[in-house]
Amino acid sequence: MPTPMVPFILGSASPRRRELLARLVPAEAIEVNPVDLDEATLIEGWLSQHPGSRLGLSSIWAARIARDLAEAKMAALVSSRAKNRADGQPMDPLDRSGAAVLVTADTIVVLGDQILGKPADQADARRMLQNLSGREHTVLTGLCVRVEGYGAAQQFLAAEQTQVAFAELTPAQIDWYIQTGEPFDKAGAYGIQGYGSVLVKFIHGCYYNVVGLPIHRLLVLLDQARTALPFVSESFHLLPW
Repeated sequence: MPTPMVPFILGSASPRRRELLARLVPAEAIEVNPVDLDEATLIEGWLSQHPGSRLGLSSIWAARIARDLAEAKMAALVSSRAKNRADGQPMDPLDRSGAAVLVTADTIVVLGDQILGKPADQADARRMLQNLSGREHTVLTGLCVRVEGYGAAQQFLAAEQTQVAFAELTPAQIDWYIQTGEPFDKAGAYGIQGYGSVLVKFIHGCYYNVVGLPIHRLLVLLDQARTALPFVSESFHLLPW
């Protein structure tokens, strides 16, 4: 009898992240359980607690922010699942042993010493795109993977970084892109996998990181989990092979 795939709980409503996760995990093993956090407030709080970071957002500072945001989402996801159990909601039928892999991610866009979040409106999106025009910026995704099973749990953290260069954008190009409606649910006001692909001159690093889920980095974390928790991986697949 083949070893079953452990249930994967994705703490994100992003269809892009779900689609990428489905390249590693059978779709029927994925449960979407989005968590809603005020990322802007969390980032501002983080910066106020680390005053040295305001002197310049180095890659080290930015990676720490991305990891901490993913970890905060994981804490919210774990709390939500615990509350659901306390309220008597049924467990996933695949989750026979209580084993599960929880995945959270948070993507930030760093331009100079600024962190660009999701635009509030058209004017905000236009401002971000004008600032990105003709310049390089950094996209970082923090990842948190938590493996639960047989009364044990362990978390694994990482951050992936990609350099992205925008072409020089004309006002007409920016207006066109805003009218597509694509910028408004994306950090930095663009999506590289959609219409926003025409804005990008080149990238250096993981493309899927810019989309929102660096799948090779996720695979590395799952391999770490498999090694650290062999009693789980003996009963459930943590990897697709």
